Amino acid sequence: MTDPHQSGASAQAEIPTPPLDRVRHEMERWLEVARTTGERAMESLGLGPAGKSAAPPIDVLEIDSEVVILVDLPGVAADAVKLSLVGNMLTIEGTRAVAVFPEVIRRHSIERVPAKFERSVPLPTAVDADQIHAETRDGLLTVTLRKLVPTVGRTIPVSHAAGSKSV
Repeated sequence: MTDPHQSGASAQAEIPTPPLDRVRHEMERWLEVARTTGERAMESLGLGPAGKSAAPPIDVLEIDSEVVILVDLPGVAADAVKLSLVGNMLTIEGTRAVAVFPEVIRRHSIERVPAKFERSVPLPTAVDADQIHAETRDGLLTVTLRKLVPTVGRTIPVSHAAGSKSV
């Protein structure tokens, strides 16, 4: 008898997730939702900790010869972003400017508050500090870093010095 939930192709056997792992995963997900929702609510009220930097969401992608970092920075001008690379740590920082409205405009909701942001990203591999390109488009910062080409190891011959005795 066939299972009506399986597709026509043979279904692969799924490895069941232990119940404790499912509970832990679900708790981590809910805590993350509570943390991000709570932070946004506090920031929208102007009650965030003084001097606290927001951490924009990122994706780190590794391609054959490059590492690509995608950073969500809606409403942030390119000249308000500073990038620095120390070793294999890329730091992205800047400020989202405040929106200025004429006094005749009645504001009903202000959630896009000015904010500093900072995010340090450990890179998955060594990169060439002279081969980095960064651009913003439609609120997305794309940083492309060229990977360092690994040097090929070589064997170094050891010669016997003239006039020395073996021990």
